[in-house]
Amino acid sequence: MTDFAYTALLVMTHNKTGLKYFCKTTRMDDLHKYRGSGLHWKRHLKKHGRDVSVGVLGFYGDKERCTQAALNFSKENDIIASDQWANLIDENGLTGAGAGAANHRYGKEHPNKGGTRPEMIGRLVGEKNGMYGKPSPMRGVARPRGKDSPLYGRKRPEGGGKPSKPVIRLEDGKEFASVADAARECNGSRSGITKCCLGKAKTSHNYKWAYKESV
Repeated sequence: MTDFAYTALLVMTHNKTGLKYFCKTTRMDDLHKYRGSGLHWKRHLKKHGRDVSVGVLGFYGDKERCTQAALNFSKENDIIASDQWANLIDENGLTGAGAGAANHRYGKEHPNKGGTRPEMIGRLVGEKNGMYGKPSPMRGVARPRGKDSPLYGRKRPEGGGKPSKPVIRLEDGKEFASVADAARECNGSRSGITKCCLGKAKTSHNYKWAYKESV
């Protein structure tokens, strides 16, 4: 008796960019709706859309055969190093990238180390960077300081946030210095009172509320 689930090996091709992704799935009921789970592949789909063609390499009910087929295909197509593929590790037909020592590449140097795939590393370094040797566009731009600053003379509100707005409980006209004070009076949360004041709710804590400035 084995716990290996019937597995399909899939080859996905992005119809807009042509990038490919090799993966496995056990979701036989929605085989052609599955879009993979690789990190680089998912980022690619988010950026370029989910218009993908799905091809089936094969169906496997045997763990060893599935693993061997997946690894053979990964090696033959060099899916890690090739720019045509979005895979960051070889597909093993099982659980993908295991954690720590469970990962079959544990302790090995990444084959793309030192490479320059912009979509994967996010930026280019050294002379390959378009800004290499150029001064920062902010260099030499003086920020107004002291009396020249538009913030000169302004005091920061107590507590560091925005100034509190007085709140009125409409039923009895009682005024509170802030939403927080009103909430403490009712032994409740501030969010409901704020929603009332903004017109997003009718009542909170069984009362109607409004900012003093709007009454």
